[in-house]
Amino acid sequence: MRENLLLYLADLLEKKLPFLLLRTANDRRVRVLSQRDQKWFKTAPDNMTYGVFSKFQNTEDQVFVYAEEDQYFTIEKRQLKAVGQMNTTYLVDEVEQNRYVKLVEKAVSVLKETSMKKVVLSRKQRFTKKASDLEILFNLLDKYTEANCYFFYHPKVGKWMGATPEILVCVNDGKLQTMSLAGTAIYIENEVHDWGKKEIEEQELVTDFIINNLNKNGAFDIQKSEVKTVQAGSLIHLSTDITASVSMDDKSNFIDALHPTPAVCGMPRNQALEFILRNENYDRSFYTGYLGVVDQNTANYFVNLRCMQLYDQEVDIYVGGGITALSDPKSEYEETVNKLLTMKKVL
Repeated sequence: MRENLLLYLADLLEKKLPFLLLRTANDRRVRVLSQRDQKWFKTAPDNMTYGVFSKFQNTEDQVFVYAEEDQYFTIEKRQLKAVGQMNTTYLVDEVEQNRYVKLVEKAVSVLKETSMKKVVLSRKQRFTKKASDLEILFNLLDKYTEANCYFFYHPKVGKWMGATPEILVCVNDGKLQTMSLAGTAIYIENEVHDWGKKEIEEQELVTDFIINNLNKNGAFDIQKSEVKTVQAGSLIHLSTDITASVSMDDKSNFIDALHPTPAVCGMPRNQALEFILRNENYDRSFYTGYLGVVDQNTANYFVNLRCMQLYDQEVDIYVGGGITALSDPKSEYEETVNKLLTMKKVL
């Protein structure tokens, strides 16, 4: 089936037909929604399965992929060569390091002096491709089986690919599921990570934000799990599962209520967003936006993290981190370098 998927995607790309491929965490099935023409749909269809690809600022143009074709493929995981801990020194760009450290220093100063509790700051870094787009995709699917992997293409928008660990919101027959994900550390086999105060407080902020906003938008029977450590490739995070009961008709309300979450923006949301737009000095585009597939009775949306934009010979890899008053600027830059490896390993 791997060869069938390869040929199917190659045909869509050759004909320049829009598609969204999604493989959810720990699933062997790959789903591909595609169109029969190149039209850019900017609104959701009625009574039809569709995919959505949305920017960080969801007031900007979204892309809806109408599922005129809806195909499933089952692929077995390939055995990849074991790779030891990689040296990240070669990923360090001194000019970019100085710029990002100064940006974090500015944010920490503001956080100490104002009511803002957290802001997420991001950046991108360009690399040369050493493999084709489809080779990169299969590397991604094989390496990150525990992540939600996607490949989006539209001839009028471009190509994006990622392996996100984060659910924005899933709704299935009135049951809503989401997660609070924050804090990042390197995964070390057989080691129990000791999380610091900064990461624990950051994750609590995200959890409180989600529960409060679900309450405000009519969700009921809200439940949360204990905080746990979850692995996403070579990284680990703090995570809390959150469930609630909702009406399927209100699913768009909950997207608006939760996006952008504190995990990709900050708290208070409007204050953090204003800081980002004034100080990041680049366009996040679809990074920290969301993607998803909507069927008649189910909707599954994921935050667009651990992602890259693909060009003919190069890729832009996007990374970021949550900044609080307790953040150490140099450590925050090092965290973004570690996150770069998630995508860099598959190029």
